[in-house]
Amino acid sequence: MRFFKICALLGTLIIIADISFSWTRIQSFEDTVAAVFESMVTNQMELEGLQQELSHIDKVLKQAPQVKADEKLTVDGIEYSNYEVERLRNEQASIRLYIQEKQLDLVGASSEKKYIMNEVRILFLGSLVFLVLGTLLSAFGYLAWYFKIELFEDRRKKPR
Repeated sequence: MRFFKICALLGTLIIIADISFSWTRIQSFEDTVAAVFESMVTNQMELEGLQQELSHIDKVLKQAPQVKADEKLTVDGIEYSNYEVERLRNEQASIRLYIQEKQLDLVGASSEKKYIMNEVRILFLGSLVFLVLGTLLSAFGYLAWYFKIELFEDRRKKPR
């Protein structure tokens, strides 16, 4: 009888410990996932804005050689002086570097996302194994205890 009680108690403790461990791990993942998702969205929006800015600068610089020195260049309803065109030409390289930096940030965030997803998969599989083990142990223990199954022969009941 004692063996079945131990199995039932051990199985129940395994289930409770697994649930509490999984709960704490999920809580720690939640903060990290929110931060990674926020950084990915922010970086993606900044990258799209920079790409739009770069395409506009490219459009301005393509039309710049066609304009005479004393005239103002008009692109998309915006007038640019020669000084502003020169400044855009200098700014173009720095924007390209900044775009590359944002792309690297996105790659880093996606690799961090993959790491978190692998951690979640490992947690899921480990939790599943321990839940099945705990359920089997506790079911065996409680059922054997209830039906008074004798796994080991009791020598005290035998005649001497």
